Amino acid sequence: MDVDSAMSTEYDHNPPATVVANHLNDPLASIPQEGAVALLEYPKQTATAVVAVAGPRPAPTYTVLNAIIEKKEDGSGSRCGHTLTAVAAVGEEGTPGYIGPRLILFGGATALEGNSATPPSSAGSAGIRLAGATADVHCYDVTENRWTRLTPNGEPPSPRAAHVATAVGTMVVIQGGIGPAGLSAEDLHVLDLTQQRSRWHRVVVQGPGPGPRYGHVMALVGQRFLLCIGGNDGKRPLADVWALDTAAKPYEWRKLEPEGEGPPPCM
Repeated sequence: MDVDSAMSTEYDHNPPATVVANHLNDPLASIPQEGAVALLEYPKQTATAVVAVAGPRPAPTYTVLNAIIEKKEDGSGSRCGHTLTAVAAVGEEGTPGYIGPRLILFGGATALEGNSATPPSSAGSAGIRLAGATADVHCYDVTENRWTRLTPNGEPPSPRAAHVATAVGTMVVIQGGIGPAGLSAEDLHVLDLTQQRSRWHRVVVQGPGPGPRYGHVMALVGQRFLLCIGGNDGKRPLADVWALDTAAKPYEWRKLEPEGEGPPPCM
């Protein structure tokens, strides 16, 4: 994918000859305290040059880090339905312009309508409606163990939760979700984190695509293809599969028809 003709992607091999350009308009577990980060750690195992020990792998453990939050607004607070995306470092450590690895938190909701004495309101075809949906961006600096709130340039996506987010190089691609007005549009939004000051872009995709949905998944496959699977379109759970080639222009979703028995509709 390309943003402002400079949307670069890191590849495990030589990048494709053509990089897409010119299509931009412009509660699982409780956290002890706001800002704490639970890191998944596997017990250290001693390598052996003979034969690997057979049997089940030891269960991973969590270590809670009390992250630095200098200002209240830097912390994300309690929320659900947000995304947390790992973004690789930019540049070489020790050189000017270097930006360390980060976790980017986007969106989410602070409440569900109907949880209080107030009767739930209609949500159109979505069947659910969120109160307190956000479109804010928070960044966790892995090296400095610090949370900050980002204020990117550009026009942000609408407030939403239950959306999907995937890293493409040093960018985070956002799609779908559900907000105060119901289902979010199916547009792709890109948060470019290449520079010190981040920027939002809206990506224009031609033709039909996954359409508005929430509770789905999206992943980058082969450092090139965005794969969107399942979710709910407000009427029923889905099991369809869509792919977008980030190295071919114009951007275009393509519905896949995989062979074999796939998973049932789910979200």
